[in-house]
Amino acid sequence: MTAESPELPLAAAFPDADREQWQRLVEGVLRKSGVTEATGAAAEDALATDLQDGIRIRPLYTAEDGTAAPGHPGFPPFVRAGRPEGTSVAGWDVRQRHVHTDPRRANESVLADLENGVTSVWLTVGDGGVPVEGLEQTLDGVYLDLAAVVLDAGADFAPAAEELLRLYTASGAPLSEATGCLGADPLGLLARTGDDAKLRLQLESAVRLAARCTAEAPGIRALAVDALPYHEAGGSPVEELGISLATGVAYLRQLTEAGLAIDDACRQLEFRYAASADQFLTIAKLRAARRLWARVAEVCGASPAASAQRQHAVTSTVMMTRRDPWVNMLRTTVAGLSAGVGGADAVTVLPFDAALGMPDAFARRIARNTQSVLLEESHLSKVIDPAGGSWYVESLTDELARAGWAWFQEIEGAGGQAASLRSGMIAGRLARTWER
Repeated sequence: MTAESPELPLAAAFPDADREQWQRLVEGVLRKSGVTEATGAAAEDALATDLQDGIRIRPLYTAEDGTAAPGHPGFPPFVRAGRPEGTSVAGWDVRQRHVHTDPRRANESVLADLENGVTSVWLTVGDGGVPVEGLEQTLDGVYLDLAAVVLDAGADFAPAAEELLRLYTASGAPLSEATGCLGADPLGLLARTGDDAKLRLQLESAVRLAARCTAEAPGIRALAVDALPYHEAGGSPVEELGISLATGVAYLRQLTEAGLAIDDACRQLEFRYAASADQFLTIAKLRAARRLWARVAEVCGASPAASAQRQHAVTSTVMMTRRDPWVNMLRTTVAGLSAGVGGADAVTVLPFDAALGMPDAFARRIARNTQSVLLEESHLSKVIDPAGGSWYVESLTDELARAGWAWFQEIEGAGGQAASLRSGMIAGRLARTWER
């Protein structure tokens, strides 16, 4: 190469191929399989795959399949990452779930996980988990200024949150440096139980916690916008997106009506999504979720700095099997990879035997080591938005975002998330999706 010819045209010796040539090759393959009537664009359509919510996956994507510009990492619309550095500096947060009811056993598993690669703990408290009064024993020996704690306390979120904040204060570490999520999700609780008798009181409690976190512990988020109940009820990725937006907007209304500034209100929400073994759908869903929430925050008047969605991705329970649990190792590996590539801030890989009951130490070790391999050996976090620029991924992200926004508008038109849960509109749509 010389100064006069700075570029080396590697493909110069090959003639340009066009879509029509590719379609003719497809026709030949289809004829061998007995499909003779498909020609041209029809031959291409014969290889397309129909997904839920009217989304169709084509066999070929090119530069002609243009979509909205995804922007830059860390800047609106945050499609490529919520932060400029993505997860390239420290990796994503490796978050292990703990569902022990015995505080002593829960403490043993928490310490074992934190000593072997886990960076935050996700605790089930109250019904199905450790009792609120057992939180102190559960977290004994945990450096609360180093490890984030995320609560999943259902109807007991208020007393559990108060106990955790007390433990932060008692530890001597500055509360202003604490991180985590208190897990208040009254609308998610309504979706799981159908009981809205205490919804108003629960929303008021969540707002009080958010105000306290804003004033005393800005690194702790009070509310979780959990899309897992809807995924587990049969919801599609589009339905997860629309419902999570409607829930997030409902919480923003409560927080701002109580006096919080819109930026502070946005910083009090953490979104939780399912990561399935369909890797491209998971990647595109997480990217679309950030784009959609950035639009909501923009319309609400939030600053760009507060508009990035904080995401926690959890490997799907729907894809887990009890009859052959070893297969779950493969599925959770693909799902964990997809969550990382999709840009989730925190990832939980559920143990492969979770569908059988209480996971044992071996299953928890495999779960955390799955993420360790992805981070430390595959170096998956070192590239920001590795799927970005793929015409297929960008197109799928755009389609999911548009369909998710339409479903969100439908929920808002029906009176919002709480009204749609009470009326059965959401349950009916999820049931129809599950049936299909």
